[in-house]
Amino acid sequence: MTALQRYDSPLSAPLSKAVRAGDLLFLSGQTPKNADLTPLRGDIKVQTENVIETIKASLAEFDLDLTSVIRCTVWLSDIQMMKEFNEVYARYFGAALPVRSTVEAKLSQNVDVEIEVTAWFGK
Repeated sequence: MTALQRYDSPLSAPLSKAVRAGDLLFLSGQTPKNADLTPLRGDIKVQTENVIETIKASLAEFDLDLTSVIRCTVWLSDIQMMKEFNEVYARYFGAALPVRSTVEAKLSQNVDVEIEVTAWFGK
Protein backbone atom coordinates (compact mmCIF):
# COMPACT_ATOMS: atom_id res chain seq x y z
CA MET A 1 0.00 0.00 0.00
CA THR A 2 1.50 3.33 -1.02
CA ALA A 3 -1.40 5.80 -0.88
CA LEU A 4 -2.97 7.29 2.19
CA GLN A 5 -6.48 6.07 2.92
CA ARG A 6 -8.79 8.49 4.72
CA TYR A 7 -11.96 7.39 6.49
CA ASP A 8 -14.82 9.83 7.01
CA SER A 9 -15.90 10.88 10.47
CA PRO A 10 -19.57 10.68 11.54
CA LEU A 11 -19.07 14.07 13.21
CA SER A 12 -19.72 17.41 11.54
CA ALA A 13 -16.18 18.59 12.40
CA PRO A 14 -13.66 18.92 9.54
CA LEU A 15 -11.58 15.80 10.28
CA SER A 16 -11.10 12.18 9.29
CA LYS A 17 -12.13 9.40 11.66
CA ALA A 18 -8.93 7.60 10.72
CA VAL A 19 -6.06 7.69 8.26
CA ARG A 20 -4.11 4.63 7.18
CA ALA A 21 -0.52 5.19 6.10
CA GLY A 22 1.14 1.90 5.21
CA ASP A 23 1.08 -0.36 8.25
CA LEU A 24 -0.01 2.46 10.57
CA LEU A 25 -3.53 3.56 11.46
CA PHE A 26 -4.03 6.97 13.04
CA LEU A 27 -7.35 7.48 14.83
CA SER A 28 -8.62 10.96 15.59
CA GLY A 29 -8.93 11.84 19.25
CA GLN A 30 -11.98 10.34 20.90
CA THR A 31 -14.04 12.02 23.60
CA PRO A 32 -16.82 10.46 25.67
CA LYS A 33 -20.07 10.40 23.72
CA ASN A 34 -23.57 9.06 24.06
CA ALA A 35 -25.09 7.02 21.23
CA ASP A 36 -26.55 10.23 19.76
CA LEU A 37 -23.01 11.74 19.72
CA THR A 38 -23.75 14.23 22.49
CA PRO A 39 -21.11 14.55 25.22
CA LEU A 40 -21.26 11.82 27.87
CA ARG A 41 -21.15 13.14 31.41
CA GLY A 42 -19.99 11.21 34.42
CA ASP A 43 -16.87 10.65 36.46
CA ILE A 44 -13.49 10.09 34.85
CA LYS A 45 -13.82 6.29 35.04
CA VAL A 46 -17.14 6.29 33.17
CA GLN A 47 -15.79 8.70 30.55
CA THR A 48 -12.55 6.73 30.12
CA GLU A 49 -14.41 3.43 29.67
CA ASN A 50 -16.63 5.04 27.05
CA VAL A 51 -13.67 6.45 25.11
CA ILE A 52 -11.71 3.19 25.17
CA GLU A 53 -14.78 1.21 24.09
CA THR A 54 -15.19 3.63 21.17
CA ILE A 55 -11.53 3.15 20.27
CA LYS A 56 -11.95 -0.65 20.45
CA ALA A 57 -14.94 -0.46 18.10
CA SER A 58 -13.05 1.76 15.64
CA LEU A 59 -10.05 -0.58 15.68
CA ALA A 60 -12.32 -3.58 15.10
CA GLU A 61 -13.49 -1.99 11.84
CA PHE A 62 -9.92 -2.55 10.63
CA ASP A 63 -9.57 -6.03 12.20
CA LEU A 64 -7.34 -4.59 14.94
CA ASP A 65 -7.63 -4.54 18.72
CA LEU A 66 -6.02 -2.76 21.64
CA THR A 67 -2.91 -4.95 21.41
CA SER A 68 -2.25 -3.25 18.05
CA VAL A 69 -2.04 0.20 19.65
CA ILE A 70 1.54 1.44 19.76
CA ARG A 71 0.98 5.02 20.91
CA CYS A 72 -1.62 6.93 22.93
CA THR A 73 -1.90 10.63 23.54
CA VAL A 74 -4.17 11.47 26.46
CA TRP A 75 -5.62 14.79 27.50
CA LEU A 76 -7.22 15.13 30.93
CA SER A 77 -9.15 18.20 32.06
CA ASP A 78 -7.50 17.89 35.48
CA ILE A 79 -4.24 16.00 36.02
CA GLN A 80 -5.51 15.08 39.49
CA MET A 81 -7.75 12.55 37.70
CA MET A 82 -4.68 10.57 36.57
CA LYS A 83 -4.94 7.84 39.23
CA GLU A 84 -8.56 6.97 38.42
CA PHE A 85 -7.89 7.27 34.69
CA ASN A 86 -4.91 4.91 34.99
CA GLU A 87 -7.02 2.28 36.79
CA VAL A 88 -9.38 2.02 33.81
CA TYR A 89 -6.61 2.40 31.22
CA ALA A 90 -4.52 -0.41 32.75
CA ARG A 91 -7.54 -2.70 32.90
CA TYR A 92 -8.08 -2.32 29.14
CA PHE A 93 -4.50 -2.39 27.92
CA GLY A 94 -3.13 -4.97 30.37
CA ALA A 95 0.40 -6.07 29.51
CA ALA A 96 0.23 -4.63 25.97
CA LEU A 97 0.92 -1.07 27.11
CA PRO A 98 1.61 1.39 24.30
CA VAL A 99 3.90 4.39 24.69
CA ARG A 100 1.90 7.30 26.05
CA SER A 101 1.90 11.01 26.67
CA THR A 102 -0.59 12.57 29.08
CA VAL A 103 -1.24 16.25 29.51
CA GLU A 104 -3.75 18.51 31.21
CA ALA A 105 -5.89 20.63 28.91
CA LYS A 106 -9.23 22.38 28.61
CA LEU A 107 -11.23 20.02 26.40
CA SER A 108 -13.99 20.56 23.87
CA GLN A 109 -17.55 20.29 25.19
CA ASN A 110 -16.25 20.33 28.78
CA VAL A 111 -15.48 16.61 28.90
CA ASP A 112 -12.70 15.25 31.11
CA VAL A 113 -10.75 12.98 28.74
CA GLU A 114 -9.69 12.66 25.12
CA ILE A 115 -7.56 9.83 23.75
CA GLU A 116 -5.86 9.62 20.36
CA VAL A 117 -4.16 6.40 19.24
CA THR A 118 -1.84 5.06 16.57
CA ALA A 119 -2.10 1.36 15.77
CA TRP A 120 0.11 -1.00 13.78
CA PHE A 121 -1.13 -3.55 11.23
CA GLY A 122 1.99 -5.69 11.50
CA LYS A 123 2.14 -8.97 13.35
